[in-house]
Amino acid sequence: MRIPTLLVLPFVLSACAAAPHTSSSRSDTTRLGFAAEQPAEIDAQTAALTELSRRIVVQTTLKGAGVGAAIGCGLAVVSAGNAKNCIAAAAAGAAGGAVVGHVAGKRKVNRRVESISPSAVVRTLRKTNTQMSLVQNTLPARLAAQEEALARIDLQRASGQLSAKAYAQSHASIMAERQSIAAALLATERNANHAAANMRNAQNQGQTGLDWHISNADKLAREASSARSSINLL
Repeated sequence: MRIPTLLVLPFVLSACAAAPHTSSSRSDTTRLGFAAEQPAEIDAQTAALTELSRRIVVQTTLKGAGVGAAIGCGLAVVSAGNAKNCIAAAAAGAAGGAVVGHVAGKRKVNRRVESISPSAVVRTLRKTNTQMSLVQNTLPARLAAQEEALARIDLQRASGQLSAKAYAQSHASIMAERQSIAAALLATERNANHAAANMRNAQNQGQTGLDWHISNADKLAREASSARSSINLL
């Protein structure tokens, strides 16, 4: 889901245009313009972060085809790449009476099925970690600009430069932007936790070599949670 780009303080800009032209108001307009340029960048960053974290969930979801192939393959080792051949071989073997020890074989193979591709998950995790770093680096300045904008509209409202309606609209615009960023970080946190749970489930079924992947998914969830906790939605 693409996070909509929200322009900050459009009504404040119009209010400033109506106010007397002084050096102070000209400076305020410049700062407001700077604040308005930032959401597109960080919205793109958080949208990419959410999409990448969602991709990890897809890549770590256990594939029914692999488990189904294991059922008919006796003592063979089944991987995601040869599951189709395994199913065909199992069917042929069953037809010729060659499938022996089906129940015992099913248990052993299920424990050895590579239901998740570690290399694919590694690539996506690394991209997601890079994207998380971008968001972490950009977010503090974004929040600082929002705080400055909030303080400014409070002052303009108190001095009568903003009507109650314009103030409410400007305040709502800033808070909507914050909520959008927070929602993206929450989705990333949940996706990372979901992916980690998927990989732990794969480990429980016998897949090995996922310790690094699980650790990094857990780390991603913590970082997304920490970044989200820095956003004041009140």
